[in-house]
Amino acid sequence: MFFNWSRGFFANPLVSGMDGKEDINARRQEREKLALDYIVKCKNSSARKLQNRITSWDTKFENGTKAALMQPFSPVVIACDENEMIRIWNCEEATLLNTFSNHDHPDKGVSKLCLVNEFDEELLLVASSDGNIRIWKDYASLGQQKLVTAFSSIQGQTPGVPSVNAVVDWQPQSGYLFSSGEISSIMAWDLNKEQLVNRIPLPNESRISALAVSQAQGGEVAAGFADGYVRLYDIRIPTMLVNETRAHTQRNKRVVGVGFQPGGEPTKLISASQGGDIQFLDMRHITCSYLIIDAIRDSLTALAVHRHAPIIACGSAKKLIKVFNLEGDALGTIQYYPTFMAQKTRAVSCLTFHPYRVLLAAGANDACVSIYADEMTPPW
Repeated sequence: MFFNWSRGFFANPLVSGMDGKEDINARRQEREKLALDYIVKCKNSSARKLQNRITSWDTKFENGTKAALMQPFSPVVIACDENEMIRIWNCEEATLLNTFSNHDHPDKGVSKLCLVNEFDEELLLVASSDGNIRIWKDYASLGQQKLVTAFSSIQGQTPGVPSVNAVVDWQPQSGYLFSSGEISSIMAWDLNKEQLVNRIPLPNESRISALAVSQAQGGEVAAGFADGYVRLYDIRIPTMLVNETRAHTQRNKRVVGVGFQPGGEPTKLISASQGGDIQFLDMRHITCSYLIIDAIRDSLTALAVHRHAPIIACGSAKKLIKVFNLEGDALGTIQYYPTFMAQKTRAVSCLTFHPYRVLLAAGANDACVSIYADEMTPPW
């Protein structure tokens, strides 16, 4: 009886700040309809240049921007730095909403920012580079942020390895959080129960460097490795490994970013290496990549793949951002400049697309976060 009650309880949104079930359902339905409308527009969007900077924000971070995130249904951007200081900004009103520290020992850095319950009362999931997970509510209200839960998502760290270098991603369909790093497996956590439900074993001596979950198929996760390998896993099948290929073979072959292609095809991946090449892979046919883009001549530092629109972006160590469609055609080149000319030119450290609109947020190893759109997309 207790198990059934718990299961029913945690099947609902983790936290709700609204009174009355009718209000909650109405809000959820409104957001779902808005998301569906946006998704249709994204899928039908034609190739347009994405280089119109619509806003820029001085985060005041001393050590640059480590990660950024755009909220899906409000003009709010969340950013954090290496010291795990989190700042939330309203782009439309150009106002700072809140600032707080993720924890009292800010010496690990942030690996990933994710939103949980994006159709209900959003929670902010902050994954630290040491594998610790913290989930916050009311994070956009000045001084009102509350820690909902915290736990370590990494177990079995290799002895003698000083840093875990965790890579993390959240899959709403399954309710699973996938995490890995300097360990011998990818760990799948049921976030509602905060319970480890599966381990995906990794090859010996493999160092995972990038991780992405499918937004269409619950249980699928793609992983990129420091030796240039890309592997597709599915925890729903006994072997878990769907397929693997050594996509990158050049000198700087470390996989910087990996993602599932927009369109819901479960075996089509996009992978980018530090050497500057972007590979389009169909994991059903792994003899070779079916499309290769020589995107960056110097070191590639970041990759972003849109959830629904046929568009990707990458950033370089020389503050260059390039945008492509899924046919490999260039849709724009952005020379990323901060608005504060006294700052030095540094590498692009993070790129992220809006989940339902054609907007790109970019951060670098300075204090500036900029948002780009095409000529047709309204600001908010």
